[in-house]
Order: sequence, then structure tokens, then C-alpha cells
Amino acid sequence: MDNKWLKEDRRHGTPGFPVGFYQQARTPQEGILDFHWHEEIEFLRVTSGRATFQIGLSAYEVSAGEALFIPGGLLHGGYPLDASDCAYEALVCDLGWLDGGPDDAISVRYLRPLQRGRSGPPHHWTPDTLWGAEAITAIAAIQALEHAAEPVRALRVKAGLLNLIADLIDAGQWQTRSHSDEGDSHAAERLKEVLVYMETNFARKLSLRELADVAGMSEGHFSRTFKAYMRRTPIEYLNRHRIRYAAGRLTASDSTISEAALEAGFDNFSYFIKLFRSIYGCTPRAYRTAGSAGREGPSTSGEMKKE
Repeated sequence: MDNKWLKEDRRHGTPGFPVGFYQQARTPQEGILDFHWHEEIEFLRVTSGRATFQIGLSAYEVSAGEALFIPGGLLHGGYPLDASDCAYEALVCDLGWLDGGPDDAISVRYLRPLQRGRSGPPHHWTPDTLWGAEAITAIAAIQALEHAAEPVRALRVKAGLLNLIADLIDAGQWQTRSHSDEGDSHAAERLKEVLVYMETNFARKLSLRELADVAGMSEGHFSRTFKAYMRRTPIEYLNRHRIRYAAGRLTASDSTISEAALEAGFDNFSYFIKLFRSIYGCTPRAYRTAGSAGREGPSTSGEMKKE
């Protein structure tokens, strides 16, 4: 199991073609999309069902035929809406690939502010407006190029992305980020530091006070901020990761159940069993017996299976 569950360090695409195409279908029991972030921009198009997706502190109910734009560096994830399944396709792109260089006026005015989150299109696109319908169709067309032959694929993907940006600007859908968002941005950056700290130190006992100190906040403010972004308390989120780590150990190593629990940071075996069952719907022993197929639980976009 890849424990880089928050900050994606994987390369999307190749150095010469830094674009990743991903497809995923999830049930409410599996979860929709774990919260994470990456430096690249992302376009996510829901192909069936619906779910709630969160980008920073903003939540969007997204149904089949709608899409999202996710700026680089922003925490984002998804969770079930009612009992609906959800399937979606994502395109992740390094904007540096589109940048024409230091003297390129288009890059200076549009692409670099887009990369830094200073400006860009709305997050949620729906087909009930002309610009939304055209933008969603354009993203679908670019995603359909996944299996096209080179060099046509790279040329058409690059042209498609640049045309999409131009169409959004022409339609008046290019927004400048307000200065009032700076406070939220600062809180999100501090929260990222805490998430990385949790990922690195999950195997030992972590107190709320220690995590709040990493964030530079009081315990109360930290708890409220964390839950606003992650939809769980810090300890709930930490324990969920510990359980998933233990599940990975059970299917990928010869560790005993008690060893897996200790490696994941649990010193109360009964509590570990209870929490494991609440997340996976079975005991650790049954999970190991059944194997990992179809039981990996919620995945980050870095764990999406490429069809």
C-alpha cells in the first residue's frame, strides 16, 4: 500500500507529456475520493451517478454530465451523496507544459496565475449554461484522446487545453481570486503541514495538542479548521489512515493481526478490531482471508486505476 495518501508525489504522464488520464467508479461503501492535493491542475468529469466533491472549503454536488476544475495545490476530495454510486474521469496536467517561456505574454497573463491559483475558471461546471456545456464537451473530447497515437495525441491535447482556456476567457468565465481568500489559503497550507506530519508519525501516539502545535493554532481552532476541510476530527482522520495501513499490511506481508495493529499505531487491540470492522465491514482476519481484491477502501486520485 502506498502511504503517500495526501500529497501526490507521483508523476502524471511522462516528462515529455505530463498529462495523466484516470477513470474511477466508486460506491458509497468504498468512498468516493480521499482528500489529497497535487501541484498540477485537474479536470474531473462525472460520467454516472453523483457525489459531493469538496475543493478547499467549498462543497459541490456534482451529477453525471457535470465537471469540476481543481487548481493546483488545493486540498480536494469527494464523499457520497445519499446512497448514490459515482463514476468519474479525471485529467491531471502540469501547466508548465503549456507555458511558452519567460517572455510569453499569454503565459504571464493567464497560465502562471492559473497555476498559482490567482485566477481561473469557476470550480463547478454544469451543462445548463452555454459556456458550461461547451467546456464539458471540450474536456470529454480531450479525455477521449487518451489512446490516440503519438505525436497526434500530444499535439491535440495541448491544442485542446489551450482552446479550452481561450473559450473560458472569451465567455467571461475567468475569475480573479479575491484577497479575502488569503486567510483560507494560509490555513490550508498549515493544515497540509499537519497532514504530512500525521502521515510521517502515524505509528506513534499523537495528541491533539501536538498536532495543533504543528499547525500553530489553539486546539479548538485547529479542530474546527481541520474538520471544516477534512469532514472528520483530526483523531478520526488519523485512525482511519492507521486502519488502512494495517489492512495493507495484512494483505501484503506476513505480519500477524496484532503486529499489523501495533505497526499502525494501535496499542488497544479490542479498539483496533472494532474500528477495523466499522471501516471495512469485517474483522481483520476475514479481510485477510478474503484478500485485497475489491476491498481496498477509498482511494486517492493517485491510486485510480487506469483503464
